[in-house]
Amino acid sequence: MKAPDDNARFALIHELANAFARRLEIDELIPYVLARCREILGASGVSLLLFDPERDQFYFPYVSEGDVEAARRLANFTMPADRGVAGAVFQSGRAELIADAHNDARFFSGVDRTTGTSTGSMVAAPLSCGEARLGVIEGVRRVGEPQFTESDKELLEKLAASVAIAIDNAGRFGQVKASADRLRAEVGALRRELARDDRFSEIIAVSPAMSEVFRMMEAAAASSINVLIEGDTGTGKELVAHAIHRTSARAEAAFVAINCAAMPEGLLESELFGHRRGAFTGAHDDQQGLFKAASGGVLFLDEIGEMPLPMQAKLLRVVQDGEVTSVGDTRPHKVNVRLLSATNRELESALTAGAFRRDLFYRLAAFTIRLPALRDRREDIPLLAARFLDVAARRHGRRIDGFKSDVIEVLANFDWPGNVRQLQNEIERAVALARDGDAISLRLLSPGIVTGVSGVNAATIPRSALPARARERPTMTNAKGEKSSVRPLGDACADFEAGHIADALALHNGNVSRTAAALGVSRVTLQKKMKQYSLR
Repeated sequence: MKAPDDNARFALIHELANAFARRLEIDELIPYVLARCREILGASGVSLLLFDPERDQFYFPYVSEGDVEAARRLANFTMPADRGVAGAVFQSGRAELIADAHNDARFFSGVDRTTGTSTGSMVAAPLSCGEARLGVIEGVRRVGEPQFTESDKELLEKLAASVAIAIDNAGRFGQVKASADRLRAEVGALRRELARDDRFSEIIAVSPAMSEVFRMMEAAAASSINVLIEGDTGTGKELVAHAIHRTSARAEAAFVAINCAAMPEGLLESELFGHRRGAFTGAHDDQQGLFKAASGGVLFLDEIGEMPLPMQAKLLRVVQDGEVTSVGDTRPHKVNVRLLSATNRELESALTAGAFRRDLFYRLAAFTIRLPALRDRREDIPLLAARFLDVAARRHGRRIDGFKSDVIEVLANFDWPGNVRQLQNEIERAVALARDGDAISLRLLSPGIVTGVSGVNAATIPRSALPARARERPTMTNAKGEKSSVRPLGDACADFEAGHIADALALHNGNVSRTAAALGVSRVTLQKKMKQYSLR
């Protein structure tokens, strides 16, 4: 073989230096380095022998060999670390040139017997990084081929220093990565354990129906499967989605939510997938879209059953391919998003009616959690009411002396068509009407709640139909400081208006637009009233 000249050697060192700078993956870098080294040295084979301290032996993780069968056999071969030329170089820490391996007493013939080859000349250099000795790099030529030279040994020695640093760095990186993976797994396990311990603390429940929901939530949090959360309006579907995300392996990444019923199809596509500047009128800048914003985390699609069919087809492509294409763009972009969806509709019926794509349904509903209505978990009502009372009292800056006993009984027996959200609004309203230091009494509840008639406007309930406690008029103080059973007209009107709006909202399941239409006022006016009476 023709010996490489100095220019070729210099070019090789420069090339490999760039390779060390470019490549981070050791399994890509080392085979490339060995192949180029074998080429420039004119060697039959170049091998990397790494030291296994637990077994006190060398193994051959990387081999560049002209004989494919010899390379395959070496991949499974080990040898004692104190044997052979490699053992001597490893112990001394100095490179060596062996002109004729078979005439060297240190030569370990087991390698030739394993590979079926006959070694002639050898060069070997230690792989050292600081005080650590990692192994040996060897070049061999067969019997009958030209011997290696001192310049070959020097070249291998220089390359060995860079290879050792790369291997050491890879080992450290591997340890860090393994530690990070272990830590990530431990954090995920701790989150799930914490979820079991605190029962998803933001969700107040002790009922058997919710115990099953908690069990399903724990299973969903421990997986990466897409989840469909079903339940009536106001049952807390988004709260459940947040809890699943918070206790999952994606907890450190984003949670992004969108209400699919709140915007028209064209705007929904842009919100989800993003758009390029100039894609449509008003698109003055690029927008990345919620899928990209949530990449690595969770995208919560609320009211998924209201998504138009054309958008369902576009969403299906994203779910299948893991790629989104922005409006006005032609290039798809990879995204890594877990989908949590929610609906208050019976999607099975929508499938039959052709209003929802069956293929998309099975993608989104791989894991389904059904939330019970509040009337099916009455054991939770006192706990929920107490929590809402505490929050509302702090928000309004009031000292509220709890509930009177008959109030809890009334709350627990009401059917709550608006579910948890309606209960929260009712407590907010009662706190807004209460005086500092009061306990919440029946007179502070909406008339429809007291009579147990769900969804009936206060104006339709005669006072004579109310229970005796509710018919009692509170004792007031007039301008002279005298006791009076007559309330100020402004207070009475405010009470009636607040109750009337609360009942109307309950009748329309909290939908502001439909409630405003039923009351004959604008949406803006109703929102102002809701804010005034703390009915949000």
